[in-house]
Amino acid sequence: MGIRFLTERDIETYASQGVTEIALDANTRITDLAREAALRLGVRFVRPGDAASAPAPAASAPAQPAFSELHQQVRAAIVSQLGMAPDGLDAIIDRVLKAVEHAG
Repeated sequence: MGIRFLTERDIETYASQGVTEIALDANTRITDLAREAALRLGVRFVRPGDAASAPAPAASAPAQPAFSELHQQVRAAIVSQLGMAPDGLDAIIDRVLKAVEHAG
């Protein structure tokens, strides 16, 4: 898997969806503007193994939103088919999963 950049827009999208923590992984980089947006919007970056959440770190750290396993599987399948993640993909997946949950 290649390097993915987490941008200010990504942080704003996640925050608007109610995401307050983003789990870090080794393949994602955070832009400076994304880091500032995370601080401004109260989004925290969490490294695997951290006992408690910490504010977004100043050093470069990879990030991945903390979504359900099903969300991650759906997202991976879509990205695999399209070769990229369209803007708003996570919001769309969340809406569909919530609709299915309420219907079932």
